[in-house]
This record gives sequence, C-alpha cells and structure tokens, in this order.
Amino acid sequence: MRLSVRLALVFSCFGLVIAAGLLTHHVRIIRREAYARAENMAQTTATAVRALVGAQARAGRYRELGSDLTALVRQAGMVTVQVRDRRGRALLTRVDDSRMLGRAAHPGLPIDQVPDGVYDVERDVSLGERGRGVVLVGYHMRDLEARLAQIEAQAVQWGVSAFLGIVLTAWLMGAWFGWRIERLVPRVEALPRHPERFRTLRGEDAGDEVGRLIGAFNRMGGVLKEETRRRRELELEKRELSAMLVHDLKTPLTVIRSGVTLLREQSCDYRTGKGCRRTMELLSMSTDRLQRMVEDVLQLARMEEIAGLRESKPVDLGQLAAACAKDFALVSADRKQALKLELPDGIVGAVSGDAALLRRVLDNLVYNAIEHTPAGGVVSIRMGLREGRVRVGISDGGPGVPPEARPELFHKFFQKDLKRHVGNVGLGLAFCLKAVQRHGGDIGVEDAQPRGACFYFTLPLADGKPAAA
Repeated sequence: MRLSVRLALVFSCFGLVIAAGLLTHHVRIIRREAYARAENMAQTTATAVRALVGAQARAGRYRELGSDLTALVRQAGMVTVQVRDRRGRALLTRVDDSRMLGRAAHPGLPIDQVPDGVYDVERDVSLGERGRGVVLVGYHMRDLEARLAQIEAQAVQWGVSAFLGIVLTAWLMGAWFGWRIERLVPRVEALPRHPERFRTLRGEDAGDEVGRLIGAFNRMGGVLKEETRRRRELELEKRELSAMLVHDLKTPLTVIRSGVTLLREQSCDYRTGKGCRRTMELLSMSTDRLQRMVEDVLQLARMEEIAGLRESKPVDLGQLAAACAKDFALVSADRKQALKLELPDGIVGAVSGDAALLRRVLDNLVYNAIEHTPAGGVVSIRMGLREGRVRVGISDGGPGVPPEARPELFHKFFQKDLKRHVGNVGLGLAFCLKAVQRHGGDIGVEDAQPRGACFYFTLPLADGKPAAA
C-alpha cells in the first residue's frame, strides 16, 4: 500500500473520531440545554397554575376555575391539569385529548426519562375550606423531541460533510507527501544498478524531513557516482595493463621455448637418453604450461571486452573432438595413458558458435584430464545427444573433485587449496565457463566411474535436432 494512501487512511480515521466526538458532544449539550429550558418553563408554568388554583379555590369559585384551566390547557400547550385534595381525589381535571383521561401520571421523573412523552410537575396548593391539595400539570414532549431529532439529523449531515472534507484534505496531504517521497524511491532503487547515471533531485532546500532525506540522497549519490567512475577507470587501467603485460610475455616465452629446444638438441644425447633429458623435459613442460596460462589470460580478456561471440557459424563438435583427441594422443602416450574417443555412430553434433573457442574449451578440459591422470590411467572423451542438446564429457583417472569445491571450481582466481585434490587450478576452467555460457550451454563436474572426475558441457543443437552423418 502506498504511503499516500496510508496517510490518507490515518488522517481520515483521526478525522472521523474527532468529528464524531465533537458532534456527539455538541448534540449532548444541545439536548441538555433544551431539556433544561423545557423544565424551567414547566416549573414556572406549574407555579403560575398553583397560584391561580389557590386564588380561585380560596374564593370558592370552582366553576370559574374550571373555565380558566380549560383555556390554559388550550393556550399553554399542556396535556393535562388536575387538582386533587389531600386524599388524592380528583376535584378538577382538564385534558387536551380525551385519551389522556385514564393516563397514570409520573411526577418526579427527570424530563429526559419520561416513558410516554409527557413530563409531569406536581405542586402543593391551598384549597381554602377543603384544606391542602396538589396541582398536577403534564406537558407535551413530542414537539421538543421532534426538534431534537431534527437537530441530530442536521448534526449527522454536518458530520458527514465534515468527514468528507477531512477525507479529501487527508488525501490531498497524503498525495502531496507521497508524491515527494515517490520521486525519491525509484531513484534510490536505480542507484545501485546504475550509479553512473545519478542525477540530483530538487527539493532538499524545503527544510523538512523529506528535504533532508533528499539532501542526504543527493550527497550519497554524488559520492557513489564519483567512486564508481574512479573504480571503473582503475579497472580499465588494470585490465589494459594486464593485457599488455600478458601480451608482452609471449615474446620471451617464445625465445625461452626455442632456447630450451636448441639446448636439448646440442647438449643432450636425446636418442640414447643420456645427459640432461629429464631436465629438458621438465623445462619444456613448464614452458608449455606457462604459455597456456598466458593464452588463457588473453582469451579471458578478449571475452570480457565483448558481450557476445565474435562469430557464429555451424560447428561439428564430433570433428572438433576427433581433432582434439588426435592432437593429444602423443602427449597421453608419452605419459603412458590411454586416450579414448567415444562418438555415437552415424550422428554428428552440429552447433552454432565460434569453432576456435569451442576447440580451446576441449583442449583445456583434455589437458587438465591428462595432467590429473596417473600413468596407466585412462582419459576418455564421450559425446551424446539428448533432447536437442549435445553433451561432451571428458573423464580422467585422478583423485576427483571434492563436493565442497565444485560450486566455485569455475570461478576466476579460485583461492581454495585444492592442490592435493586436483593439482594447480588456473584460469582455464574460468575461460571454459564463459565460452560455454556464450554459446547458451552449461558446464559442470561430476564423479567418473570407477574413479576420477568427469568435466562435461552441453550445447543446444543448431536446429534442435540431431543431424545424420
């Protein structure tokens, strides 16, 4: 729920409570004052009637008293006037309606508690020769109650109007506050995603809490924008420097490799195995490994510069796998390993992508498998088709990869100590991950049978269907 709606609801609820309380208090005061005036008028009228009855009764003019009471009932709006002696017998009774003749009076009840709409007032009176008596006067309350009901209805109308006015005002206030804050919310949400696009908001000079919040956001956004710009410049400089350094390493590596080859030919009897054959093999192997690391760094730098593939053409993964197996056959034979290639009969895996990148993925995975497989072990390359995707798996006979290391194995600059499990962990697997993902595929590792690790990747077929060979 938006803040503007919440503010409107809160203000409306407070307005409803305040309006209802004020109206109830106002109606209560009006009713109390109306009852008080009616009661005072009834008391005054009853006193006047007692004086009239006392004067006429002492003079013995009961006939004239009856006429006077009849006129008084008609003119004063009284319901009934009754004169009783000290034994309670009615001497004179005048009513404005014959249905009131049998009515039971309720003198002494408060004016707001009468049960039948008639307020009775009783006064002692001297009846001359007949001794003491009472005068009982009843007054109509229906006109007063009708007027009070009308006042209450008007008060309810005023209350509804006031409540609607409060709701409208609350909505306008909530919309205004909500508008000020909603201007800030999308900018705050967008700031972490695109700090370099930050633009300052106006309104920080308002002096209220929202203005202070806008000011703090502007300062934070400015600092974050500048820091992001500075970090990107440093990252760009670092990337360019790394690329130049790695590129420059290729020249001395080429010289070193040529020198190692020349030294091996000149200073060792390589055919008979005498001299420094083992030393030269170690130097040659280390040089090859260093050159592969340099190539991985260069390839990663190139891939991070662009978002997609440099080219996308039909590629037969079966042919790539066969060429890779042929190139590494001598290396595995020299290490006394068996390299097996298993391709499905009559089926080729045609995918769409960059053949050079995919070949390098195969080379990295096969090279790692050879590195981690002891002498006498088996390295296998298997390809299969399933649900419109081609799967290539390279299995080794090494110690395998522990489960806790697998989630981060393909990350660049992986820092966990896996030397005792998988040997050296460089940038080759990070390159494989990026290259396979650029082709819309997946890469992972699982246990091989009977031992070792199986690195696999899957790619979608170019047309979603296997092609005939």
